[in-house]
Amino acid sequence: MAWDVRDDHDQYGLARQLQQRHRSRWLVMWGPGSRAYFAFYRGQAHVFPLSAPTGQQLHRQILRTEAALASPAPTGWNCPDPCCSWTLTQPAFHHCPQRPT
Repeated sequence: MAWDVRDDHDQYGLARQLQQRHRSRWLVMWGPGSRAYFAFYRGQAHVFPLSAPTGQQLHRQILRTEAALASPAPTGWNCPDPCCSWTLTQPAFHHCPQRPT
């Protein structure tokens, strides 16, 4: 059976709803070949395109991305172990060097 645009009427409709919900900040599309939704950020920040198999998952990704864009830039994080020089913008699991004996 060949694919027809009418087969994905609901998916295209949901993509339009997401587009309207997020106004001009995002370009939202349904990809019939990939069977996934895509969102492209239209702002000044560099944001990788988002994709998800459901509209709800894409909506959550958009909200998380917007929250991250709105939060202040991290000031940095240093490992509390005085023998470790590990530094990142956010805390992360890592292996500290062994303490001298």
